[in-house]
Amino acid sequence: MGRQTPQPASQNPASPNPASQHPARREGLEEGHQADPYRLNRKFDQPSTCPDCQASYHQGHWSWQLPVPGAPQHRCPACQRIRDRVPAGELTLSGAFVSEHYGEILGLIEHTEAHIRQEHPLERLIEIAIDDNHHQAVLTFTGTHATHGMSEAIHHAFGGELEAAYPEGSTPLRVHWRR
Repeated sequence: MGRQTPQPASQNPASPNPASQHPARREGLEEGHQADPYRLNRKFDQPSTCPDCQASYHQGHWSWQLPVPGAPQHRCPACQRIRDRVPAGELTLSGAFVSEHYGEILGLIEHTEAHIRQEHPLERLIEIAIDDNHHQAVLTFTGTHATHGMSEAIHHAFGGELEAAYPEGSTPLRVHWRR
C-alpha cells in the first residue's frame, strides 16, 4: 500500500476555497435570510449630497466632506431610517442608577455619539425616550455599530450588566444595560 501525499488546496477539487482550507463564506445567502432594506444595493451619482444632513457620497462611501455645489441629492440611509422611524439598533438603559445619574449618562451619550458620528456618518442616535416611572431610557440608532459602541461606552464608564440579542436579517440589534 502506497502512502498518499496531501494535494495543495489549489489542486484539491474537494477544497471549496483554494486560498484556505475553510469553506467559502456565503453571508446573506442562507435560506430565509432577509437583507437590510436600508443597505445600498446600487450606487448613487457621484458626488451626491444628502438633502437632510448634507453628508456627501463619493467613491461608494458617505462622508462629512463639504457638499459639491449643484451635486445631485439623494437621501442617505441614516436619514431615510430616521425619516421612516426604523432603527437598526435599540439600547435600553434601566435601573435606579439611570434616574439618579441621568445627567452624567446623557453627557457620555452626547460625547460618544458625536465621536461615532464623526467617524461613521451613517451611524447616528435617532432619539432618547425616557420613562421616569420605570427608571428607563431607550436609545434608538441608525446603525448596529453605534448601538454596540454606545452600550460598550456606558458599560465601561458605569459598570452594570450588559446583554445583547444579535439580530437575524433586518431586525434591529437590541441591547439592554442595567444598574
